[in-house]
Amino acid sequence: MKSIRIFDKDINLLGEIDEYEEFKLTRRFFMLSEFELKIKVKSLHADKLIKNNLLLLGKDYNKVCIILHREFDGIENKCDMLFVKGVSLQGLLNRRIIIPDINKSFETCSGKQETIIKHFVNKNCVNPNDTKRKINRLVIATDKLRGKEDSWRSSYDNLSDKLKEIGEYCGFGWNVSLDHKEKKFIFDIIEGKNLTTSQNINPPVIFRSDFNNIANRHYIESIINSKNVVYSGTKEDSSKLVLSLGESIDFERIEVFNSVDSDDVEELKKECGLKLKEFEELKTFELEINPTRTFIYEKDYNLGDTVTVQDKSLKVTMDSRIVEIEEYYTKSGLKLKITFGNNIPTIMSKINNIEKKVM
Repeated sequence: MKSIRIFDKDINLLGEIDEYEEFKLTRRFFMLSEFELKIKVKSLHADKLIKNNLLLLGKDYNKVCIILHREFDGIENKCDMLFVKGVSLQGLLNRRIIIPDINKSFETCSGKQETIIKHFVNKNCVNPNDTKRKINRLVIATDKLRGKEDSWRSSYDNLSDKLKEIGEYCGFGWNVSLDHKEKKFIFDIIEGKNLTTSQNINPPVIFRSDFNNIANRHYIESIINSKNVVYSGTKEDSSKLVLSLGESIDFERIEVFNSVDSDDVEELKKECGLKLKEFEELKTFELEINPTRTFIYEKDYNLGDTVTVQDKSLKVTMDSRIVEIEEYYTKSGLKLKITFGNNIPTIMSKINNIEKKVM
């Protein structure tokens, strides 16, 4: 079992836990990662598992979590248990919204996609106009100008939700890691590697049942909520421009309207692209993976990498990004559950989409 170190919000070490019942870390490339810890109440340092304290898994400073929730479960004549839950350090950005400058309707940024992402973080967490909004230990890694030229705007959106939206559009993940020596939280984007069989730069990674590196598998292919042609514009004013995106025809054409009040062609194209991304076909593999058989987890492949998944019985071959990894630590060792392709929509994500449509 990996040890878990406990820090306060000022990155002072409070204790280290070597014995616990279960620890599950769900890492996500585009969204907030989450954790759950089950431990005996009488365990050493369990009293320090309180809200806003930090947990460091092993020695990996990319895997640092914030405690948000704890509950006790006591049964007569049995050992009392403590359940602790929270999110990764990414959750710091979930505590901020994007606030435009005074007398502006939107916060807007143009440039490389990495620059845009870091602009929104800087303006709302690191150097905000209102100093009460500043997250004191948060710094932004050097801008390497990655991505394409682009333009984004936002007005009072949740910051982490906006980073998810931009990231899914341009293929960048993001994370907040811990610099223990300097006592800083470091924000940076993540670029996954191409490890598919269709490239010849990196050693390919293939998950296939006859390689004996898959324990269980779950495959979904669905167009229940899919749309492949988007019209963007406004219904109320016939003089306004309406633009369409998508080439499907005949039986397979599935249309949707996206209300956008703008005469800017590039903005309408962007909105169409985002809506197509939101309604794209769901195609995902969930696999239970042996972390040390054939390919070594975090050495040969990691979150955000694109790999090849093959299933001969289903006659399916996918070059897919690893969008989620569930690490499950118990006394019997580490188990992995990996999601390739699309994240399966959760109830909360569906509610958030409904709220956006209402707004």
